[in-house]
Amino acid sequence: MRTGIVMTDGVSSAMGRELPLRGAVNARDLGGLRTVDGRQVRRLRVFRSDLLTGLDAGDVSFLLTDCGLRTIVDLRAPGEIVTDGTGAVVDAVAVYRNLHVYGADRVRLDLTEVSPDGSMFERYCEYLAHSSENIAAVLGLLAVEGQLPALIHCAAGKDRTGVVIALLLAVAGVRTDDIIADYAATTPNIAALRARGGRPADAVDRLPAWVFAADATTMRQFLTHLDVEHGGPAEWATRAGLDRATQQRLADNLLCD
Repeated sequence: MRTGIVMTDGVSSAMGRELPLRGAVNARDLGGLRTVDGRQVRRLRVFRSDLLTGLDAGDVSFLLTDCGLRTIVDLRAPGEIVTDGTGAVVDAVAVYRNLHVYGADRVRLDLTEVSPDGSMFERYCEYLAHSSENIAAVLGLLAVEGQLPALIHCAAGKDRTGVVIALLLAVAGVRTDDIIADYAATTPNIAALRARGGRPADAVDRLPAWVFAADATTMRQFLTHLDVEHGGPAEWATRAGLDRATQQRLADNLLCD
């Protein structure tokens, strides 16, 4: 049997929270992240990942048996799913939902023509503007009893997944520094993500570096934007359609003392 997940106290990186999957390169458990009131995210409740189509039979068995995976939330566009597929694990879980998170052009960033002076922060703000209903639907699904453990993913597990996970954690009361550290924990995996990106190497090489970055400063800027422009994550979620009672159920599902 594959070695299970070993938790650690620190959250400066994903060390101890990585999922030992051979077919994914940016997968980890959110367990152990801390809240402002001294609680923490439960182990093996919510996972984040990149594309699942490369998972082998051992990976699928690990997710189902060792992790108890019940729900998969796919944040990719329907066209991406047609092109790249979903993977065998989707057929094995009880619940699969496709809730597309997109910016102004409705296409994932590394499939578009991008400007060298672009910024991930601006793209993340577009997600709030254009995908609020779907993001709220993801959080609402995870607030329903019996839906966890759940895995949230997109193509790289960095941008669309990063924003949804950040909002999930922020609404549940997780500390800003822990949210930022979890986002930045993608950085050691970026080379593997670029190598596995599904585009010709020359096309990938032409993209600006910021498309692939997972800088802590970007997530800090995004969380500050939530506070300043939207009154905080809870208020943003309320306006997006996730009422306060559902937000509380989400936190109860996710956290332990």
